[in-house]
This record gives sequence, structure tokens and C-alpha cells, in this order.
Amino acid sequence: MTLIYPLCWRIIKHEIRNGKVGWAFERPALFCNLTNLPTPNLKNLDIEAFFGTTKKDVVVELFRINGGQHGYYLANLLEKKYYYCGATEEDLQAKLRELGIDVFK
Repeated sequence: MTLIYPLCWRIIKHEIRNGKVGWAFERPALFCNLTNLPTPNLKNLDIEAFFGTTKKDVVVELFRINGGQHGYYLANLLEKKYYYCGATEEDLQAKLRELGIDVFK
């Protein structure tokens, strides 16, 4: 699945992988740069630090909103808002649409 969304949004999946429970932060790829600013190398960019937070702080907030239930979460790092989407990719897409972010497949 390919989604197009602003960099300040992070998609995080709470899941069991290889017998361990963990939080998987999706690594975005650059689609379009509408500014004349240099394009950052997203592979090396600490996106959370860029927005003044850490992955640990984000996980704490995500755990608070839904008790760490498995599934997809969204974090708006710019506005420090956090959302539980549901267990499936369809739930994630529905939440993105609900928040006004168009989903392109």
C-alpha cells in the first residue's frame, strides 16, 4: 500500500513480530517538494527530532490513547495529536480521510 501524506504525520503499527511486541514507525519516501528548500535525505533524518519530540515520547502518547492495543496509529508531530485507527489498513485509510488527508492508491 502506498499513501501520500505530509511529513509531519507518522504512521505507526503496534504489532507482534518474531514473537516480540513492538512499535513499527513507517519510513516515508519523498513524493513532492513544493518549496525551493533543499530536499532532506529521509533515510538519515530523525523525523521526530525535526518536530521537537522523540520516538519514545510518541509511543508514550500512543499508549495513553488506547492502552497499547495492536493496530495502526497516527501521530501528527507538528500539532502533537495522536490517533488510534484500528487493526487494518482499511481502518488507517478511513482515519486519514476523516482527518482530511486524501488517500491515493
